[in-house]
Amino acid sequence: MSAETVFVPPSTLRMLEAAPLDRPVAVLLRHSARPPLPPGDEGFHVPITDDGVRIARELGARVGPRLRSLHSSPLLRCVQTAQSLAEGARASLTVPTDTLLGHPGVFVVHGGAGRVWRQLGHDEVMAHLVGSRDAELDGVADADAAARFLVQRMLSESTPGIHVFVTHDSLVTATAARLLGIAFDRSAWPLYLDGAWFWRDGPRTFIGYQEWSGWREQPLCSITERDVLALARREINAVIDERIDARFCLAGGAFKSLLTGRRARDLDLWAASENDRARLIVGLRERGASLVETRPYSEVFSLGDRVIDVPKNCSTESLEARIARFDIGLSAIGVEHAPGGALRASISPIARESVERREVLFCKPLVNRRHALTSLMRLRRYGHELGFAVPTSEEDAVWDVFDGQDDDEKRTMIDRLRRSEGEHALAGELAARGWSSSRDGAD
Repeated sequence: MSAETVFVPPSTLRMLEAAPLDRPVAVLLRHSARPPLPPGDEGFHVPITDDGVRIARELGARVGPRLRSLHSSPLLRCVQTAQSLAEGARASLTVPTDTLLGHPGVFVVHGGAGRVWRQLGHDEVMAHLVGSRDAELDGVADADAAARFLVQRMLSESTPGIHVFVTHDSLVTATAARLLGIAFDRSAWPLYLDGAWFWRDGPRTFIGYQEWSGWREQPLCSITERDVLALARREINAVIDERIDARFCLAGGAFKSLLTGRRARDLDLWAASENDRARLIVGLRERGASLVETRPYSEVFSLGDRVIDVPKNCSTESLEARIARFDIGLSAIGVEHAPGGALRASISPIARESVERREVLFCKPLVNRRHALTSLMRLRRYGHELGFAVPTSEEDAVWDVFDGQDDDEKRTMIDRLRRSEGEHALAGELAARGWSSSRDGAD
């Protein structure tokens, strides 16, 4: 491919010119020019060409100091594209890789998708991803939920400027198609360095792709049943295979990522029986998870950047019974996995009310009374993380529980707080009640 036939797409330059200067702008960008892929080879190690380097540097120079962050699919051609963009912009930026952008990408949840791609062919799978086919495909995500989650993730960047996410043609096409509601055909597939552009404007999100543009109302994701199930499926498959022969629940704070756009890093997997728990642990180890901590009530595993807590308590009869044991409404969300992979969701009414009111609320009465002070700390962290208010009435509910205990029980509550949150947690508020968070207890 000669230098005369390789260029930065005009649509990319038009969108760069139109992008606002006063807010974060996310760009889902196809990698730069590469040589033809070998037959039957997905090209994990195929680099970009010299022309690919040249036009990526040219685009980087056009973006210049507006370039604020770079993210990439793990594949070499995407990483090299991001590096060339940084060189052109004269920006000293690291390039973290993200498997949501490729290998396997946000639209793939497990290895069965590879077989589907080989059987149906790329064009047929793309017809499903862009919305012109409705059938479910083995190993392929709920494409609409996946696209919205990816864009919400990209828009979690808070610094005004251009944030580039380098990926592959299929991800760009499918994401733009789903957000715009247009089932693109092959004629709309992106050129090298073509991209879908996104930014927020008040209660709406702008979407621009080639000559198409549109708006979507915020939020792109929330704790709807569809989004909760999609996130659970993605996270379960990140640490084990959804086809595992085990019954368990994913429940707790992991679902906050639907509201923040940030990665769910802490997963709580509650097995339904001792046998189910044993299968879970085997599945985790087969994926490469390592045991990092044994606690009195659980074992904690690490896999990549995820921490997986597997409680030893296997006595809960149902998903609803499990989430009824949580104090914070936004934790009372869960998905039950049946042997073979069937999923169902349960979302507490208090969780829905919290999102609607943008307030962090307790499930009352508090069921974990001995942990109430710790729950108060978590309530405040949720508020800070989500930008939600923490009503005084919710904090008062904790102090009412504390004040109603005898001195021995208060010491127990303070001790549990200290072990989980540190010696100085709530020190001022406890002192105002005549108590210390130190080992001495009452002042």
